[in-house]
Amino acid sequence: MPGSFRLICDRLLTRATSGVVLMLVLTACQTTAESTAGAAVGQPSEPMIAEQATFLEAARGAEKSRNYDQAAALYGRLFERRPTDPDILAAFIRNMRYSGRAQEVVNYTATKTPHMLDDANVKFEYAKALLASGREGEALTALQESHAQTPDKWQVHSAIGITLDTMERYGEAQAAYARALRLSPRNAVVMNNQAMSLASAGRLAEAISVLERAAGLNRTNVNIRQNLALLYAIDGNMERARALAAMDLGIEELETNLSFYRRFESVGGGAR
Repeated sequence: MPGSFRLICDRLLTRATSGVVLMLVLTACQTTAESTAGAAVGQPSEPMIAEQATFLEAARGAEKSRNYDQAAALYGRLFERRPTDPDILAAFIRNMRYSGRAQEVVNYTATKTPHMLDDANVKFEYAKALLASGREGEALTALQESHAQTPDKWQVHSAIGITLDTMERYGEAQAAYARALRLSPRNAVVMNNQAMSLASAGRLAEAISVLERAAGLNRTNVNIRQNLALLYAIDGNMERARALAAMDLGIEELETNLSFYRRFESVGGGAR
């Protein structure tokens, strides 16, 4: 492996073990419904020696614990040892994106491993890293290519929807979410994305209805609840916004959020 790749891994491992805490900010959209555990690499296609198996177990554990710097470093080290394994590369790209280094891993993949982009999972993770880098047009092209490879993968349709939302192409985005829901009915995270797309397009009542259903389907997803609290505030219903936000936030965080929500009190018209 090129020296630059080893430097990436070394820097990540240093960050991950030096006590630096990454602050992860919840965003309106989520790219998949996976937990980090569900995203972990499955059984390898080729046998692993003991050292490689140890790296894989440690990488999975770090990703499950949301220690994305360490996970990326470990998957990177493992990819050095298995440079033809697309699942390991896909996991490395994903965790680099999670750790805020999407542009770096996009550049690495495009210049050092372009031949691996023929793999559908690598292409999908690369597309999401492109989106995280602010390269929406390239991300959309890559996702469309990924869709051609895996037409029945709902995650691709959902990611296409998110990309189209960033381009303010809301009607097309909602069609993409509808395709994802046909493949994965009652998927709360896709419904969350669909609702926020509707809200962005000015269809607030529909957005609240969809997000209420999503919150009922997945009562453990903080992102969905806080998005719904925001939509209630935009609709002028501060009491419901407060009650929902209080389920996940401490007093200081709650007051901060409520002061933000109050900016929207006069926006939504209060149709409840």
